[in-house]
Amino acid sequence: MLSALLLTVLPSTAFADSGHNTYQYLVGVDPLCSLAPSACPDIVGAPNGDTVAVAGQGTFDIRSMVATGSGTFVHRMSDGTVRASGTWEATRLLGFHSFGSGSVQGLPSNFVGGLALIQVTLKVHDQPVFNAVLKIGCELGNPPGGIHEGVELTVLGAGINFNEKVSGFTLFILQ
Repeated sequence: MLSALLLTVLPSTAFADSGHNTYQYLVGVDPLCSLAPSACPDIVGAPNGDTVAVAGQGTFDIRSMVATGSGTFVHRMSDGTVRASGTWEATRLLGFHSFGSGSVQGLPSNFVGGLALIQVTLKVHDQPVFNAVLKIGCELGNPPGGIHEGVELTVLGAGINFNEKVSGFTLFILQ
């Protein structure tokens, strides 16, 4: 199932760009929060109307496929009732494709657009409950059509896929 997910969300040309590059990733956290009222946290919806709010940060290395980082999540049902809340922890990088430097948009050259897939563990009350794939998209550089700023969260074994963007900003920073 995971390999099928990778094939559907990453360009078929590469699962990781070449080079020994380390990136920092920001998902709905400062300094992004000052950019717009809807920048933080990142919110994404599911087809049944549920939403999940995600915030956090970390790093990944595209050569070793190592990812670190953590953050928070809040899963709300379609009526707004909190179904679950807790933390997430990055366990490994599944893939990354760079869209190039944000200098195209007049930003610092180490601000990079791209698409990352990071395997995470979701925890409630500090107890692991599900593994998931956190898809982070940043529209800087020259992204292909169909790429959206924000996140998606596929919760493995739970039968729910949060894949409908609501709001939020993300950023990759080349270290």
